[in-house]
Amino acid sequence: MKKSMILMAALVAVMSVNAQGIMPEKGDMGVEIGLRPFSESAVFNLIDNGIRLRYFLTDNDALRLRLGFNWGQTKETTSSSNLNKSGYSNCDLSLGCERHWGVSERISLYAGVQAGCSRLLAFHYDASGNKYETTDNNGHFSGWQFMGGAFTGIDVYLWKGLYCGAEMGLMMERTRESQSSYTFAPIAHTYTTAGFYCEPAIRLGWAF
Repeated sequence: MKKSMILMAALVAVMSVNAQGIMPEKGDMGVEIGLRPFSESAVFNLIDNGIRLRYFLTDNDALRLRLGFNWGQTKETTSSSNLNKSGYSNCDLSLGCERHWGVSERISLYAGVQAGCSRLLAFHYDASGNKYETTDNNGHFSGWQFMGGAFTGIDVYLWKGLYCGAEMGLMMERTRESQSSYTFAPIAHTYTTAGFYCEPAIRLGWAF
């Protein structure tokens, strides 16, 4: 009985030591990717076609930076010699701050605010070879997009610095489109959208 109690006490002590320092501390930096396990093909990919970085100013406060880039191109052959080609890309940059609360040795809740902008670029080659720089033929425009919002999330630490988590929040976006000279393009305009978002991915990150 005495040996069992000693063994149990030793096990508890070892687990306690392993749990110490498992969460990030002041001066640590983190990087995140995303895994979408419920998609048709469960693959690792970057969250929103970008990468997210964290830097912990204190044990509980962090700055966040997200850099994103997305590019796509479509081609449509109208005859043996004519080809319609269009493309669309966007480059994103957002900054934010987070406040973390450790609710256990391995679980941290956080909340914060963020703001950023995107540069939107679109082009279209028609069958005659004319190029239009401000729109493609899929409804995308060149222009700018500005965003801001608040968010909350959870991090579950699996090992020293290694964590997974999820995030949701409220986001507002204002998009300003550039006018196109393409005859069949829709009219460019400025509009604002707002709504809740929930990342369609499990966040995987490492703080070091």
